[in-house]
Amino acid sequence: MSDGAISTLQQSSSAPAKRADMATTSDAGSHAMPRIPEELSILPLRGFVMFPGSVLPLTISRPASIKLVDETLPLTKIVGFLAQREEEKEEPGPQDLYHV
Repeated sequence: MSDGAISTLQQSSSAPAKRADMATTSDAGSHAMPRIPEELSILPLRGFVMFPGSVLPLTISRPASIKLVDETLPLTKIVGFLAQREEEKEEPGPQDLYHV
């Protein structure tokens, strides 16, 4: 994955997702599932790793992280999470996040 493929959380960032990306798909008899937007907002996690299907409480304290969540959740309800390599780093860039 290239550095250009990940837009990281910065103080001046805004959520890239648009309401048009929130289209849903549904099969007969199943619940509607939201589509993952083409541009996914990424929230760096420090201090732990989140696995698919796990339910964990999140404490969001960085101002840029709060802004990302406040702007993204009302539009798409979908946020991506990547573990941060160095827990102490306040403004991680693409090179500071694990890509898996």
